Amino acid sequence: MRWRLVDLPVISLAMIGLLSAARAGGLDQVRLRGSSAYDAAPSYPVIVSEPSYRVPASPSYPATYPDPATYPAKTRPSRPVAVAPLAAQLHNFTFEFGTRYWYSSGTLAKDLYDDPRFSNVLNSRLTYAGLTTGTFEGFGRANTPFGSFIKGYVGLSGLDRGSLDDEDFPPNTAPYSSTLSQQQVGKLAYGSLDFGQIVVKNDRVSVGLFAGYGYLAERVNAYGCEQIAGNPSICVPAINLGILGITEDTQWQFARLGLLGEFKMLDCLKLSAEVAWLPYEQVSGHDTHWLRLGSGFLDIAGSIPESGGGTGVQIETILSYQVNDRVTFGLGGRYWHLQTHGSADFEIVIVGLPFPPASQPLNFTTIRYGGFAQGAYRFGPL
Repeated sequence: MRWRLVDLPVISLAMIGLLSAARAGGLDQVRLRGSSAYDAAPSYPVIVSEPSYRVPASPSYPATYPDPATYPAKTRPSRPVAVAPLAAQLHNFTFEFGTRYWYSSGTLAKDLYDDPRFSNVLNSRLTYAGLTTGTFEGFGRANTPFGSFIKGYVGLSGLDRGSLDDEDFPPNTAPYSSTLSQQQVGKLAYGSLDFGQIVVKNDRVSVGLFAGYGYLAERVNAYGCEQIAGNPSICVPAINLGILGITEDTQWQFARLGLLGEFKMLDCLKLSAEVAWLPYEQVSGHDTHWLRLGSGFLDIAGSIPESGGGTGVQIETILSYQVNDRVTFGLGGRYWHLQTHGSADFEIVIVGLPFPPASQPLNFTTIRYGGFAQGAYRFGPL
């Protein structure tokens, strides 16, 4: 069936009529569920103050419950303290390692005095001079976040230059004698290890104190012999330069007490200096006169033992340039002076000596100085 627009008024009028008839028949009195007329009060009483059931009291289920405010506070279980790994513990430590080339010259001299039972005159003096060499060193330093530090260096090289002036004095040697020999095939070895603490530090200046141990070994060889004074009996005629005459082998051990400072001149330029006093030195040496070894009367049976103790000083300065946060280059200078007073057991190796042997006073002096260039690399936090 199809509706037409003209039929809509007719349909509307019919609907209005039906609604009016229904109202007249009492349909407007019908109640829906949930209205006041239908939902009357129930026929049994309801107690609203208490529940209609009870939970029986028992140790597991009490009839009443405590106030939540009285509950004990919750606590978290304690956790074990984590130990930082080694890498984390070392995070604030810095390490610096490098190499340097030290070009230096030195002198090793000793004065031998007469038997103190007879006199105190100077018998002889041996001076090894011009002991020039170039030495490669390794060095390092470790710094803690507390200002303490450990530093040290070690070096080793040969000694192929220099000369020996061997002097003998009256009255034991008359006339005065002075002979000249060439020093060859020697050896130089040294090192130190220091422990210290920074006591003053700011953006520009750092000052620290340190104490440590040092070692120095020198071996020198005198080849040939030529008389340059007027004694006609010693090295006349001259001994060929290819013949080994004397070997001096010494080892020095000493304590170091020092002061070091750093001054930051510019952000990339720093001047460092240290002075170490050597309050305690010990030298142990052996002097071998190769051309006098033998078993005949007044020959020398072996090396002459030498020993002594004394004091000294070591000074060092460095001007370093910081290329970047890790790499630095520097130029520096160094001066060492060690001196001891001791004895030489010369007479115990003399064959056929007609009187009991005794030690003869002996003074040792070694001096070394020169300049160096170095490069270093730094590890650790910047």
